[in-house]
Amino acid sequence: MWGAVSDVVYPPGAPRIASDFHSLVGINGEHRGPPHQGIDISGNNGQPILAAAYGKVLEATDEHCWGPTIAVDHGKDLDAHKIIALYGHLGEMLVGAGEQINRGDVIARLGNNQYDYECIAGVRNLHFQIGRENRDQYSKGDHWGWEFFLEDGDRGVNPHLYWAGGRGEVTCFESNGTYKPGSLTYPVPCQ
Repeated sequence: MWGAVSDVVYPPGAPRIASDFHSLVGINGEHRGPPHQGIDISGNNGQPILAAAYGKVLEATDEHCWGPTIAVDHGKDLDAHKIIALYGHLGEMLVGAGEQINRGDVIARLGNNQYDYECIAGVRNLHFQIGRENRDQYSKGDHWGWEFFLEDGDRGVNPHLYWAGGRGEVTCFESNGTYKPGSLTYPVPCQ
């Protein structure tokens, strides 16, 4: 299956994905029902979370199951499809709705709240997910998790298709790097 961890090329120092796109194993090592619609990267308390591309923050919300989550409109991908990214299971959000962010900006940090929210599964991690359709404020209703943020969250888009270095090649952000619009860099720092 395209996007399994074994298909990913990591540069030196890039933290590994603990639960990959379409994996049936969760961040806690337990079986998950539906295939994973994003990627999970575990990290330490205070780990910076980086903007994967230029964009506009659509919302920064403490969702009751996912915990603090930032939804960002990153514009269009290389094929002119919209990229809405969720940065979920955060500890501290450093940006708010309406803010413009640049690739590599520290937009959040992981926290010690992995036991406070059911959807974090007891493991501190970033859940990074891409969709195409943001859910507007008027249709959130009793939705939770990715459904709270995305209309199409059950049809997640594989982030491995959009790394700036090429398909399946995790690309670490470098402040002096040049990146194509529509591409993504890793949402966590590399060592």
